[in-house]
Amino acid sequence: MKLPLIIQESAREKQVQDIVALNEMTRAYGLVLSSHQVMQLIEERNRLLKGHGRIELGNEVMKKLIDYFYMSPFIEQDDYMLTLMALQDVFYYMKNETEDQISDDELLDIIKDFFENNCRGSIDLLQGREIENFTRHQRIQYQWDEFYRGGK
Repeated sequence: MKLPLIIQESAREKQVQDIVALNEMTRAYGLVLSSHQVMQLIEERNRLLKGHGRIELGNEVMKKLIDYFYMSPFIEQDDYMLTLMALQDVFYYMKNETEDQISDDELLDIIKDFFENNCRGSIDLLQGREIENFTRHQRIQYQWDEFYRGGK
């Protein structure tokens, strides 16, 4: 059953306001999102959730992404929105690949460490080399854990 359009619009407006309110925190680092950009982020999030077969109520992950990354010396205003879009994709991909066995905050710590240190702000390296190495390691670890438990 679909919610009436007015309720959907009201919920979306609340989500936009919640994210735009973070501009107070990020402005000191030269990063500001317009309402239109936030709408684009929400639309991209919804597309990613559907593509990754995930459900999320609210926009807590987006708010956490902003909180974790706004101080990065590698993010500038010109690429802020696109970087957040890419980081959302990385987050949901890694949640699926780790079978939700890592908490959101732990996963965000890992992504931030890769982004800041291993990739020096390169989304391409993050989405390629780092994620693949990490998820390959996680799959091996899960297989080992399953083998070990099965051997008892």
